[in-house]
Amino acid sequence: MINEYMDEILYATSVPDYESAIEKLIDYLITQGKTSEAAKLRDVAVLRKNRFSNRSVAEDLSEKKEDVRSFIKTLLDIENRKDTENIISTILNNFPEYCRKLYKTKIHDKCSPGIKDHLVEFHIENEYDLQKLMLPLLTAIFPDTRTESVQDSGHHTIRKDIVINSINSVIELKCTHLGTTERQLSEEIASDMVHYEASELFFYIYDKANVIHNTSSFIKTYEEKDFGQKRIRVIIYSHNDL
Repeated sequence: MINEYMDEILYATSVPDYESAIEKLIDYLITQGKTSEAAKLRDVAVLRKNRFSNRSVAEDLSEKKEDVRSFIKTLLDIENRKDTENIISTILNNFPEYCRKLYKTKIHDKCSPGIKDHLVEFHIENEYDLQKLMLPLLTAIFPDTRTESVQDSGHHTIRKDIVINSINSVIELKCTHLGTTERQLSEEIASDMVHYEASELFFYIYDKANVIHNTSSFIKTYEEKDFGQKRIRVIIYSHNDL
């Protein structure tokens, strides 16, 4: 819908037509609950004639159209980023239920022997188990998902567990065990946050050994840090039943 309003703005040949198209887009943003974005658009789009300038109205209008185009592109990029972030978060949050449905529920008698033989009960013991089970889920939505991408940090290489290049996202997997401490886990995450080059960085922690004492506080510690354009999400599963 936004693109339709944008076309009307770009094809406007007069100031009244341009301003009318701008108002339509502003009204639309307000109806979508984007009052802040509507106010910013109004400021970006307004034509302010400088009486000391020799520029023509057509030149001013053309420049403003480009300003509006740039603003709307940024707005859409942010919306798309939120959409993909929500999709990945939903997959990660529902991962335990996926595991339960996959290998902890009764297999139908009419399933082939191959299915019955391979879907026997098993347990997640480490990050590689998490990776093997999670990769198909993410690939179903993002076909370019791949595992164990290596990044050169300058003085050593960094292995990323799961990478989705099309949306510049990394999913880092952690599985605690006897001997893991909360401090050790925190140090690993802090290091990953600094070194990983991605606009979206997700940490999925299967706290199998129950080492995180306060999950809400742990999540806030990292999600509320300011890393500029880099967005951090932490999902913790604090049970030992997978």
